[in-house]
Parts: sequence; C-alpha cells; structure tokens
Amino acid sequence: MKVEKAGTTNFQAVNQKYIKKAIKEYNYLGSCTGELMECLRTDVFFRAISARDGLDTIEAIRPYAPRGISALNHIKENFEALLKRGY
Repeated sequence: MKVEKAGTTNFQAVNQKYIKKAIKEYNYLGSCTGELMECLRTDVFFRAISARDGLDTIEAIRPYAPRGISALNHIKENFEALLKRGY
C-alpha cells in the first residue's frame, strides 16, 4: 500500500522531517529504517528537538515501522526516561 502523505495525527509536535522520511521509506521498503530512528534519537539526545517532540514523532511514525516496533519501543523508553530527568 503506497502512502502519499501523512494522515492527521492527534500529536501536537510531530517533526515533519521524520514523518516524511518514514512515509518515503515505507513506500520503498515496507518499513522505515533503523537509520531514521537513530537520527531521531541523536536529535533528541543533542537537543535539536525536545524529548516530548521526539515521543510525539515516535508515535506518528509507528504505523510506518511494522518491522521496527521493538526498536521504537526501546527509543520511546529512552525518551520517557529523559523527560523524567527534566532533559
């Protein structure tokens, strides 16, 4: 199933760069790649985007990562831990 654009989300701060890349990778590969998830994690750890925005973005790209659910869950746990520490 090819996706042309992102559906509407209930998330307040979805980083559009990542959702567009997830859709593109999903269309070509059937799932977004670990590289996309690592880039998102790096941006959060180096504070290019907030941990809250990272969590919202994770939830938005979840439908485009059927083969990467365990990785998404692991990254999500990391972002939640950062939020608890006030990162």
